[in-house]
Amino acid sequence: MKEDLLEKFLSSFDFDHKLAKYDVETCIKWTEMLLEKNLVDKKNGQRLIKTLEEIKNNPEKILPSEDVHYAVERTLEYLLGKDKDLAGIIRTARSRNDLVVSDERMFLKEKINEIIKSSKNLIKEIVELAKRNLNVVMVGYTHLQPAQPVLFSHYILCFAWWFLRDIERLKDCYKRVDISVLGSAAFAGSSFDIDRKKIAKKLGFKTISENSVDSVSDRDFITEFIFCCSIMMMHLSRMAEEFIIWCNPNFGYISLPKNLTSGSSIMPQKQNPDYLELIRGKTAKVYSDLIGILVLMKGLPLSYNRDMQEDKIYMFSAYETTKQCVEVMSLIVRNIKVNYEKLIKDVENYDFLFATEIANFLVQNLSYPYKLAHKKIKDILDYCRDKNKKISQLNYEDYVKVLGEKFKKDMFDKIKELLKVENVIKNYKTYGGSSISDVKRQLKKLSYTLRKV
Repeated sequence: MKEDLLEKFLSSFDFDHKLAKYDVETCIKWTEMLLEKNLVDKKNGQRLIKTLEEIKNNPEKILPSEDVHYAVERTLEYLLGKDKDLAGIIRTARSRNDLVVSDERMFLKEKINEIIKSSKNLIKEIVELAKRNLNVVMVGYTHLQPAQPVLFSHYILCFAWWFLRDIERLKDCYKRVDISVLGSAAFAGSSFDIDRKKIAKKLGFKTISENSVDSVSDRDFITEFIFCCSIMMMHLSRMAEEFIIWCNPNFGYISLPKNLTSGSSIMPQKQNPDYLELIRGKTAKVYSDLIGILVLMKGLPLSYNRDMQEDKIYMFSAYETTKQCVEVMSLIVRNIKVNYEKLIKDVENYDFLFATEIANFLVQNLSYPYKLAHKKIKDILDYCRDKNKKISQLNYEDYVKVLGEKFKKDMFDKIKELLKVENVIKNYKTYGGSSISDVKRQLKKLSYTLRKV
C-alpha cells in the first residue's frame, strides 16, 4: 500500500501524457541527429527510428509509466522485444531535464498558434457584428451611468482592439518559446559531439538557448504564456459582463438564442446568460494558473528541481480554458440579436446625454472657457430637473433664464439642430471617435491588420 502511494505521488503521467506526441517526435529527430554525427550504429539507429515511428502513428500503444518520457522509453523497450536495450540510445547526450522543456516548448508553439487563430475568428465576428449595426446609435456609459450617445458599432469595436493586442502579445511570447534547449542535458551540456543547431532545425525551432543552466531551470516562457492568457481572459470577462448587463430586460439592448442561455430550475420565465457567466467565472481559473506557476518557481535553487514537474498542470489548464472561452465567445457574438428600438429609445429618454455637446457649443459660440460652459450646462440640467423637463423640451426663454440675454435666438435654433442624434454622431470627428466615417476607417484597418497577423 505504501509503495502504491509513493509511486502515485511521484508520477506525472496522468497529466503529462498530453506531451507524448512531442516527446516521440523529439526522440525521432534526436536519433536522426545521432546517426548523422555517427554517435550510434546505423542499423540500430534506423531500427530505433522505425519503432518510434510506429509509436508516433499508434499513440494508443504508449504504456503508462512514471512520466511521459519513461512511458515512451518503456513502450520502445516493449516493441523492441529482445533488443529492448537499444531503447537506451535515446538517452545519449540528453536528459529528461532538457527533454521536458523541449516538449513544453513544442506544445506551446502549436497551442499559441491555435489561440491566435481562434482569436482572429473572434475579431472577425466582432467586425461583422459592427458592420451589421453600423448606423445604430446607443447610450454610451462611464461609471455605468448614461454618458454620451455613441454608435453601437464603435462601442463594440473596442473589443476587437483588445483582442488584436492579445494576439500581438502572444506572437511576441512565441519568439521566446521558439528556442531549442536540447543538448543542454541535465544542466551542464554534454561531452558528446552533438549538433544543437541541427536538432533545433529538425524540430522547427528558430534558434538555440545560450546557457545550459538557464535552459533547464527557466520556465519564464510558460509564465509569460499564462500571463498572456490571463489578460485575454480579463478581456473576455469584461466583454461577458457587458453582454450580461445588456441582456438584462431593464436594458434589453441585446438578446441571445435559447441554445446560448440556460433556464431556471424553478422560474419558468428565466433565460440566464450562463455561458457568459461561465466565461467570467473561468477567468479566475486562469488567474490561479498564473499565480500557481509564479509561486511554484519562486525561490527555487538552480538548476532543475522536481517541483517543476507541476508546471504542466498550469500550462495545460490556461491553454484549454482560454481557447474554449474564446471559441464560445465567438459563437455568442455571431448569434447576438441587437434590439435597435430599445437602443434608440434610451437615447431619446436620456437626452441629458447631449449636455456635453451643448457645453461645447457654448465654448464655440459664446467664447466661454470650458469650465464656465460646464457650469452653465449643469445649471440648465438643474433647471430641467426642477421643471421635470427633458433638454429637448426646453424653449428659447428657458435658455435665456439660465444663460442670460447673451444667448440669442439663432443659437437656440442651432442647438435644436445639434440635438438631433445623427448630428451629434457626425461631430465626433476626431481620429478614433464615434463618427460613421471613423468607424469605417477602423473596420478597414482591422480587416487589413487581421490579414497581416
